[in-house]
Amino acid sequence: MKVRGAGVARVENARVAMVQRGESTVGPVAVDGRTITLVARTRVVRLGRRGSGALGLRACPTHVEILDADGRRQVVRIRDIESGAIIAIALVSVGYVLGVRALRKRGSA
Repeated sequence: MKVRGAGVARVENARVAMVQRGESTVGPVAVDGRTITLVARTRVVRLGRRGSGALGLRACPTHVEILDADGRRQVVRIRDIESGAIIAIALVSVGYVLGVRALRKRGSA
């Protein structure tokens, strides 16, 4: 019995192994009786062969863990503003280019 798309699924599953996800921590750091730990989500993409390949690494902060002297634990989430900033920069750049083109057209006419 032959299953359609079995070869495609094998290839897609092989690509999943190239991307590794994990968490990394910095700390704990003691400040004013509190213990602070910074946690980041990391993604590693392996390019090329195992021995002679390259790595693409991206780390994004996810949250900060704070432990009081009394033993209370707080988790403060960090919002990812990078994608919004990139979109804003792209829109401003497009607006600038369109504005410069309009001024050039107006000056030459």
